[in-house]
Amino acid sequence: LFIGSLTAREHLTFQAMVRMPRALTYRQKLQRVDQVIQDLSLGKCQNTIIGVPGRIKGLSGGERKRLAFASEALTDPPLLICDEPTSGLDSFMAHSVVQVLKKLSEKGKTVILTIHQPSSELFELFDKILLMAEGRVAFLGTPIEAVDFFSYIGAQCPTNYN
Repeated sequence: LFIGSLTAREHLTFQAMVRMPRALTYRQKLQRVDQVIQDLSLGKCQNTIIGVPGRIKGLSGGERKRLAFASEALTDPPLLICDEPTSGLDSFMAHSVVQVLKKLSEKGKTVILTIHQPSSELFELFDKILLMAEGRVAFLGTPIEAVDFFSYIGAQCPTNYN
């Protein structure tokens, strides 16, 4: 939930004051805000108002998604579960959001995404995938292993096609 009149930085600062442990100093909380802004690639839009879609111009859809992840990342959770983080985004913004989440996973966070129809470019960004059919696991492994597996069982997927 965003307050449209705040900037991205103001939003994160407010979130830090409300959600981070009281034992941390004001300065430590601001340092965490700075780190999260950097980690989630929000530097260029940190002083842009969030806005209200359709009413007040502000952050783009992808920036809003990254800001939502940043709000959660402030408390340094070991696990992020993201349900359809790319829905409603164009392919460029969807790629940007997944790249940011991948960067978090490379820093030691466990990131779990549900995405129903990722583009080929997004598919290649994932470290491991779990594919389901009718509520059952159809495949668990890397994207490259998936392509090989489905080719092996006669369900070859053409390159850059999903």
